[in-house]
Amino acid sequence: MTDKDIELLEDLSKTHNITKTAQRLYTTQSALTKRLQNIEEELGCPLFIRSKKGVLLTPFAETILPYVRDIGHNLDQIRNIAACSEDELGGTLKVGVAVNHARYKLTNLLEAFIAKYPKVDIQVNVKRSPDLYQELMSGETNLAIIRGDYPWTEGDVILFEEDVCLVRSKEQKDGDLNMLPFIDRTSDVSYEAELGRWMKEHRIRRHSGLLINDVDTILQMVERNMGWTVIPEICLSEFNGIVEKLTFEDGTPFKRRTHLLYRPDYFQLPQVQAFVEAVKEFNCNRSVKLL
Repeated sequence: MTDKDIELLEDLSKTHNITKTAQRLYTTQSALTKRLQNIEEELGCPLFIRSKKGVLLTPFAETILPYVRDIGHNLDQIRNIAACSEDELGGTLKVGVAVNHARYKLTNLLEAFIAKYPKVDIQVNVKRSPDLYQELMSGETNLAIIRGDYPWTEGDVILFEEDVCLVRSKEQKDGDLNMLPFIDRTSDVSYEAELGRWMKEHRIRRHSGLLINDVDTILQMVERNMGWTVIPEICLSEFNGIVEKLTFEDGTPFKRRTHLLYRPDYFQLPQVQAFVEAVKEFNCNRSVKLL
């Protein structure tokens, strides 16, 4: 079983859709179907059943899938060990990155890292923080830059803290927030709890029919006087409007932390250590804490 076979089985088990998996793996449906048939012939058992809702895993496929993932992980480890035996740092680096961190900070970080370690094969998976956290918990991801606080007892590098801000247009500077639409978005549990606390302490009603999960769209709507919102500072470098840093009733600033979470066994790899150091150096102008 090859790397591509493992990737095919894992992706198909998530999408349940041959068309989507073929697109994600940059292949054709016919080539993917043929490869799947070859794997089934090799194993001697059917792996998927076609249905109106897509392809479903057979009981056999559900049983072997964890072992398939282990094979992929072990192959990566073998390559990493071999790569690290050379004079120049190499190996594979798989990292999950939260959407907003990827949007506003990742490019410059990767540019510097690639220039310094050109032989490291970097695979970046950009997702929402709650999804990355679930993948960390299940073992699908070993290293992730996550925004917000999550219960995690293993490796944790606090990269930086940033202010959470109230933003509104210049025209609505003096408007009563309870009379203006609030543009809402979904986030992690800890952030939602802190936002709820701030609103309660300041007697602000969270009323709105607007729920939008793209930050750029939200800020454009705010600039066009369509409402106000609360956004972490990282997203506001190009915002043209009123920005107010938030504090709680006791004077404590409303902050949001960004963490680099990892599993200690994965952290033993030199390319992972190098990446962690690069991330810390990139954020050297902010407080960094290693737990």
